[in-house]
Amino acid sequence: MAEIYKAVFTCEEYNEREVWYVSSRRHAEIMLNRHLSTGTSKKKAARYNKTEYSMTVEPVFKSDGDAMYDPRDTQ
Repeated sequence: MAEIYKAVFTCEEYNEREVWYVSSRRHAEIMLNRHLSTGTSKKKAARYNKTEYSMTVEPVFKSDGDAMYDPRDTQ
């Protein structure tokens, strides 16, 4: 099973809460940058310059390496 992370962005001033399910912490950062940017450029939107916002990233699924395990197999 692949690793899946849950990224939660919150901004209390604008009453925003966004949840993204991503494949890595790096992709969570990419989603945050896309959310904070303006639609026409990669610069941060002016409304987020002086506001407090946060993002938490936590694993949902972790890979344990043995995808072909069958507990019924009693060799």
